[in-house]
Amino acid sequence: MVTSPTGGAFGGKDELTVQPALALLALKTGRAVRLHLDRAESVIAGTKRNAMRIHMRTACDPEGRLLAQQVDVIADAGAYASLGPGVLETALEHACGPYVVPNVLSSGRLAYTNNGVCGAFRGFGANQMAFAVECQLDRLAEAAGIDIIEIRRRNLREPGTRGHLGQQVAPSERLAEMLQAAAADPIWAKPRGPSFDGCETIGVGMAMNYQGNGLGTLPPDPAGGALRLAADGMIEALYGLDELGQGLLTSVKAAVAGALGCGRDDVRPVTGDTAATPESGSSTASRGTHVVWRVAAVAAPAFARDLLAAAGQLLCREAGTLALAPGGIVERHSNSGSLLMSFAELAEALPPDRLPAAAVSFEFPKSDYLEGNARLIFAFGATLARVAVSRITGQVRVLDLHQHTAAGPMLDPAAYLGQIEGGGVQGLGFTLTEDAAMRDGRYLAGNLDFYMLPGIADTPESLATFALEDLDEDDPFGPRGVGELGIGAVTPAIVNAIADAIGDWPERIPVDPEWVLDALRRSAA
Repeated sequence: MVTSPTGGAFGGKDELTVQPALALLALKTGRAVRLHLDRAESVIAGTKRNAMRIHMRTACDPEGRLLAQQVDVIADAGAYASLGPGVLETALEHACGPYVVPNVLSSGRLAYTNNGVCGAFRGFGANQMAFAVECQLDRLAEAAGIDIIEIRRRNLREPGTRGHLGQQVAPSERLAEMLQAAAADPIWAKPRGPSFDGCETIGVGMAMNYQGNGLGTLPPDPAGGALRLAADGMIEALYGLDELGQGLLTSVKAAVAGALGCGRDDVRPVTGDTAATPESGSSTASRGTHVVWRVAAVAAPAFARDLLAAAGQLLCREAGTLALAPGGIVERHSNSGSLLMSFAELAEALPPDRLPAAAVSFEFPKSDYLEGNARLIFAFGATLARVAVSRITGQVRVLDLHQHTAAGPMLDPAAYLGQIEGGGVQGLGFTLTEDAAMRDGRYLAGNLDFYMLPGIADTPESLATFALEDLDEDDPFGPRGVGELGIGAVTPAIVNAIADAIGDWPERIPVDPEWVLDALRRSAA
């Protein structure tokens, strides 16, 4: 199978939509087949996020320490289960968020309905649950008379402890650091309360983020890749992953160049071709970052050793006196920067069957919990939102959105920022405007003129990302994926900010302006 770099996946490419028809047509005709959907057809064929109704009961002692949590979820599957069971399972895995709860009872049901087919969408159930958990913490803090930061501090997971399912969790947990960063964020010092003209009320809210990476303990999760010197002197990085707009190609160049010491321009990613690349697993579940980093880190030493050995023979020098640098081979410990041999010259001087290469294969790291599905590797964060609620229309504007993240070293700052900021803006739509409404089994919106995606005018005036990049010394897992981290806590942060502004929590998203106006009338009564 061969694919082309594309964008706008967010889980939608995980599902079978038009692929079976295309495959059958190609097999029957022996010809290449293209199917181009118009917007209305795409709306019908594309999968949507699983709508969930979450009922949560939480108990704490007088000091605000959590004692018990009961969670019941019913999720809308649409006409087919698709990936709905996995989405529901992931939601329940995150049922306690990043908090310690001694007694937990959780249950979930997936309902077949006449609604559209649902399945994978950025967050994969974790952000629906984060909405419930983080808003519940704020409600509990108000009921117990405890500050929202303090109630979280008293209940945060301790690094090195097991997850609420009993599974091992990877090191480098940075929840306390994320909470500390959230508490010190300058957003709290900005104006709150009624606006100058009295038409809006401004509130601030926050939420913690705890996002698993990988498919979990139960599904097969193979990974791997290879490095090789091509005949034209480019260092090819072969991954069986797809560029879906997440910055894969840039990250591959950064990881390989960093591991070898060559330049990014020396690296040519080879992706999206199952015949030309090793098995790398799926381009899903925030797993690509680990796969890209680990292949580069593990394959680079042997590949570099073979490159230097081949160059040493041609240059009549000891391999140990040479080093890789942007463009080719240099003398180790020399400050001149002069190339002794370019990569192209090295490739041209070697027989095609002696061009250096190194491959690696492995299983994506898994936890030790096998009674259900659970992740080992997590990324962490805290999101803060400042909103203005119109007392006239009930509309909500997000003025500021600050995201604190802890996902290990960045492979590429621009790609990292794109994921966090892009996820943040996508979260605005999920929270405030996007609703794939149906009537009699049909979508009411067949185009984007009635399906309200956030645009540039809806972007917060202040959109900031603060990244903590360190890892524990004994952490072997490298950078974490952030594809889902950027959206995970946006909804509860906005909803908690709305509650700060008007004194009541919306229980349904997208937030309905009519509900906001009703809440304002109730508070004024």
